[in-house]
Amino acid sequence: MYDEQKYEDYVQEVKQKGLFRQAKVYEYSQGVEYIFENKTLINFSSNSYLGMHLDKRVIEASSRATQNLGVSSTASRLVCGTMPLHDELEKAVAQWKGAGESIVFNSGFQANVGLIQALADKNTMIFADKLAHASIIDGIRLSGAKFQRFQHNDMSSLEKLLKRYQDVEHKIIISETVFSMDGDAAPIANLVSLSKKYEAFLYLDDAHGAGVYGENGCGSTGRWAKDVDLLLGTFSKAFGSFGAYACVSRGLKDYLLNTCRSYIFSTALPPGVIAANLKSVELMASEEYEAKRESLLKRCKHLRESLKQKNYQIVDGTGPIIAILIGSEEGALNKSKELLEKGFLIPAIRPPTVPKGSSRLRLTLSSLHTDKQIEDLLAQF
Repeated sequence: MYDEQKYEDYVQEVKQKGLFRQAKVYEYSQGVEYIFENKTLINFSSNSYLGMHLDKRVIEASSRATQNLGVSSTASRLVCGTMPLHDELEKAVAQWKGAGESIVFNSGFQANVGLIQALADKNTMIFADKLAHASIIDGIRLSGAKFQRFQHNDMSSLEKLLKRYQDVEHKIIISETVFSMDGDAAPIANLVSLSKKYEAFLYLDDAHGAGVYGENGCGSTGRWAKDVDLLLGTFSKAFGSFGAYACVSRGLKDYLLNTCRSYIFSTALPPGVIAANLKSVELMASEEYEAKRESLLKRCKHLRESLKQKNYQIVDGTGPIIAILIGSEEGALNKSKELLEKGFLIPAIRPPTVPKGSSRLRLTLSSLHTDKQIEDLLAQF
């Protein structure tokens, strides 16, 4: 019989530090309106940057596929879980990005954990940005590779490490393109340059850039950057659905299909989700969504500038993730609670998600927000 007391002691300790977390139940109302404990809230914390999760065309595509094919793919991709829809989606993503090939995964977390484990081993040296996502760190640990973390977006820090380990044959540089908790962008051109100079494999996670930036929403790297060895993206952010993809070369795809455990040993995404993703990719390149991206980024600029004028410390960026630095856990919690009472949902982000002393409000903007909702929010700061 296990000792449950150690778990209770841990929870008590976390509560005393103001770091206790709970999953709260929110009901969708309409657009960005949520209901929590019978109170209507304006949600400023969603990752659906373009509101595509409510696009009727996406919903109809998902519904049709579910009606025709059922709610499950019934098996893993390499058994009998690859339907024509899965193949169509991978071809559509590759065409949209101009990539050689793409691979669809069940989630961004699953993709990072599996891909890094397949690409690296004990003879590999990985250089990861200090603020890289938890799934990247977990993938590195599972791979057994040696790794060093360079200072956030600091290319001199990265180059010092690359020089120190330049004799290591297999080197991988890993970074996000747009960082999930800060909203700032990586210096992609510099990362490409250093990967070439030191003959390192370049792995970029574009989860929060795809759909928001670039022509046709192709993300922070634009169309497929031939100098990026692996480019990851997700369907759970701007695409408003679920799942992930990796853009790779034809040869690398064949290798990964035979080595990536999280792909090989997972039941494939269901047809309804795949069909939704297909429709989202199709719509992403449309003039309608190009206009939504342009309008969203203008509003992001206005919101950032307005908060700075009110003397709030904002992490530099241009997109819909706006990190308002508070500092202490208690201060961030209190501000979040104050906003909740006024009808705005903006959770406090605290350690271990972010470094100690950098607790913040992580405000995200969507094309579904109205100008009035934004101005009403600003009035509360």
